Amino acid sequence: MIGRVVKTDAAVGRGLGIVFGALPPMVRVAVLVLAVLAAMVGCSVAWIDQQSYTPSPSVCRRDQVAQAVRLGCVPPQPLPTPAGWQR
Repeated sequence: MIGRVVKTDAAVGRGLGIVFGALPPMVRVAVLVLAVLAAMVGCSVAWIDQQSYTPSPSVCRRDQVAQAVRLGCVPPQPLPTPAGWQR
């Protein structure tokens, strides 16, 4: 499966290279500038979006519950069962 994907990716890359090479020089520059600007916008949006990120707590494994305070992890909490359901 991977071999076919690699061959397809290589073929797409060659095709895009041929199309890009056939463009006039000023159009190539414009395409490169637009690609760089799009990448910058994408990175900026991702950076701004992650400003409110709070990391998930470190949940203890079952064998670490006794030392949770010393290890700085959070013991696992039982999930509430919806009304009418059985576990």
